[in-house]
Amino acid sequence: MNKFISVFILHFLIIFSVAAQQLPKKANSYHGILLTQLTEVRSEQGNEKDTTRILYIQNSSKDSLFVYKFAEGVISEATAYFLTSSSKGLYLIAKSILGNADTLNKLQIKFSDAKHFMLINQQDKYLLYPKIYASVKQEINAKHTIVGLFNLLEDYLEDYSIRDVYPVLLSEDRARWGKTIQQATVTTQRNQSDFKDTWEYKYQYNSQGKLASVKAKSAEETHFSKKMSYINSGTIKMDIYRNNEDRQTISRKAIYSPLSNNQLNLTDQIEETGQNKETLLITKIKKRNIGKVKSLYLSPLEVKKLLR
Repeated sequence: MNKFISVFILHFLIIFSVAAQQLPKKANSYHGILLTQLTEVRSEQGNEKDTTRILYIQNSSKDSLFVYKFAEGVISEATAYFLTSSSKGLYLIAKSILGNADTLNKLQIKFSDAKHFMLINQQDKYLLYPKIYASVKQEINAKHTIVGLFNLLEDYLEDYSIRDVYPVLLSEDRARWGKTIQQATVTTQRNQSDFKDTWEYKYQYNSQGKLASVKAKSAEETHFSKKMSYINSGTIKMDIYRNNEDRQTISRKAIYSPLSNNQLNLTDQIEETGQNKETLLITKIKKRNIGKVKSLYLSPLEVKKLLR
């Protein structure tokens, strides 16, 4: 009798195992977010106004983000970002999806459990707080959550030539300004020479554990700084400074009100070094969730329909 029961159990386990392997994987669904960006440019040459619409589409597995920029009635840019693993490790890949364009950017990402840091392209080191390290690694390295990576690298995206992603509007993660990064060392390549600059990022947090300020410096100059002001539970103000290779400096005031109007307001004062030229940019970016869409890949006509 016992032998019969054992055979029956073994037979049941084999059937269950085979059935489990044959179960179809959950199909991806896709969600869209639409940004309407209204920009006013003020300079000595006169004033101009411009409207650009940015469509974000993310899959339910959260490892891919497609960005469509629509201006003057056409798609001006379309970029696919995705996190993928290979035998050589984890990569963030940016690729244009207009025509047969090549890969725009490729970042290799590694984690060190012993020292609690994330390494990008074997040179940029982000030292994380030990309490948060495991969850950050799980989210990025195991789950391949691309928005989680963008949230972490919010202040560094421009240095990696990612200029069409606004993490604060892409994700509603209210822990984004919590104690995550202790310090960072980042190396940037100059645009018009073979020289590289290395920046030491220092972070300060307030008594509530929220980000108070970030400053990136070398021995000679300041590359980036950000000061946070938490006006109330629904309004956040950021004073941001960026020095682009001593050719251009940008002083930005950013105000985000997620609870009232889900809008990001930016005021940029741009100075062109050596040209005695100053430009003021006033930008309002409004966010609207458009719900489910059919695919990551959309035709120009399909994009245009979603913008209505």
